Amino acid sequence: FDVSLAPFWVNPLSAHYCDDGRCCDLALLYARMGLHRYNLLQGKNLQLSSVKKYNKTSCKPIASYYITLEAEDPDISGSLQTFQTKVSERRCRKFDLKCTVARFLGETKKTIDIKIDDHPLPELPQEDPFVEDGTNRFYLLKDSELQDNDWIRLYLELAVATSNRSLALRKESVTNLEILEVATESTQGLGDYDALFYIRHLDSCEARVGKDFHRVAIVRRILDKQSEVLCLLGHNQSINKSAAIEAGSSSAQD
Repeated sequence: FDVSLAPFWVNPLSAHYCDDGRCCDLALLYARMGLHRYNLLQGKNLQLSSVKKYNKTSCKPIASYYITLEAEDPDISGSLQTFQTKVSERRCRKFDLKCTVARFLGETKKTIDIKIDDHPLPELPQEDPFVEDGTNRFYLLKDSELQDNDWIRLYLELAVATSNRSLALRKESVTNLEILEVATESTQGLGDYDALFYIRHLDSCEARVGKDFHRVAIVRRILDKQSEVLCLLGHNQSINKSAAIEAGSSSAQD
């Protein structure tokens, strides 16, 4: 988290300071992912206040981010504290992330060094997860559940931002994304350590998706109990790639 000003072949980390309030979107999203891991494990509600700095590996197409930030619990006055997290990308230009550190500054607890298996990116099921079909396989989240679990929005933003990194698109914001519906497997709870989420949304950024505004993000969360490592992986795609969802949408309009 602290690097010296050495040549990159000696210390292949580049330091980025955000004192002027400006910070790259990915660093902000990865900071929120680190806080999300902490909240899942500790049952807390820490929220990002600001990113102070981050160090990024600079010699590979996939990077690790060492982020120092300030976070607070909005319900507790005077709870602002310095926090550190490490998030690593596991595949180039794919939504496949691993968070191995999420702690307050000064804590020394180390993550257990175990091998994290490579998991295939989750796919959209043949059945439409947003339509009740009598099988009770899927559970459609209520509006109140979406409001109470802001990490669902984080999952969507990560799915979009990590897979759209060309130079022409790096400045395209994810703030224009609009969540329409969210479904999960009915056998999984919102707090389960291994869970799948299907996030139907609108993306009005034409530079990113063309005219294909109606989309769905598929996200898998894996939180290993032994190592406390959090993995998030998945992708987002056009609704038109799913015949089942397209047919369901047509039926709903009829």
